[in-house]
Amino acid sequence: MSESWLRDSRTFFVRDLVRDYCTVYEILSEQKTRLGRDGAVSYSTLRDLLGGVIQRGVFWRLKDTAHHLFRNVPGTGCPSEENIVLWQYAASPLPDGMSVQDPVEALIDWCVGYAFHECSKLKEDAFQSQHYAGRLVQLGSHAAIPGELYAPLAALGDQTAESLSRELERILHVLRHGLFLLVRYLQGEGENSPLARWLASEEALARRVFGDLYPAMLTALYGTRPQRLYSLAAEDFMASGRAGGALALLRQVRERGGLDEDALALLARLEADSPEKAASDLCHKCDQDGHGVSPCLRGAGSVCRGEMAW
Repeated sequence: MSESWLRDSRTFFVRDLVRDYCTVYEILSEQKTRLGRDGAVSYSTLRDLLGGVIQRGVFWRLKDTAHHLFRNVPGTGCPSEENIVLWQYAASPLPDGMSVQDPVEALIDWCVGYAFHECSKLKEDAFQSQHYAGRLVQLGSHAAIPGELYAPLAALGDQTAESLSRELERILHVLRHGLFLLVRYLQGEGENSPLARWLASEEALARRVFGDLYPAMLTALYGTRPQRLYSLAAEDFMASGRAGGALALLRQVRERGGLDEDALALLARLEADSPEKAASDLCHKCDQDGHGVSPCLRGAGSVCRGEMAW
């Protein structure tokens, strides 16, 4: 891929990085809850999370996005004290195979790659636990199998369960620190409207994942004007021809008093220009159910929840 294409697509790569990072973290956090409750994780969930070469899962796409953003940067010859030289893989598009990485970017790239490969190990242990550990217990309890044949293998089921717990905790530890690094990285993305649109449309998910780092993330993006998120998101809706999505988003945020003066002025203009526009941009399910006060996500680069339910 060309350097100019990477540069032109960067805002969307950053949005995809944050979106997929939050999705991966949420799924793995749910698996930790399941492990504590049921003593097992879902092999099929981990398999779909990772995917394969033909059909890549969201974690694989996250790894690729991190590599696109942080590895395909032309080198400048000699590293400075502020930068790190990374030796690229043989498939690097860079002529000299070298890339200068910002330290924060290098660490985010490392966190994502390390967690991805740890998750591959976790998936295999989940398969062992699901298909072999239980079978071993069944065999051990069979009257036809004497203790001297079974006993040397008896501890392996518990060891597999311990491996699951350790690996999952290690993955989440790395990804939690990656969230801290993401906050640092996003300091230069205050005008990234696709990112703002996703954050506003999936605010509940972003708040859950970033947790106590969420206010710091907004500060990194928008300084002392965190409400800038909503006006920037609305502008991105409008730029893609979804004025109704912008209107619905701003109305929803106004209900909880979250708009600043600029966003209120934008909302007033939208309401004056197209008072009924919101309904026209809703998918059939949201329109039928009367969910017009919430932003229909059909125009947010994904399928609306209403359409998925439909």
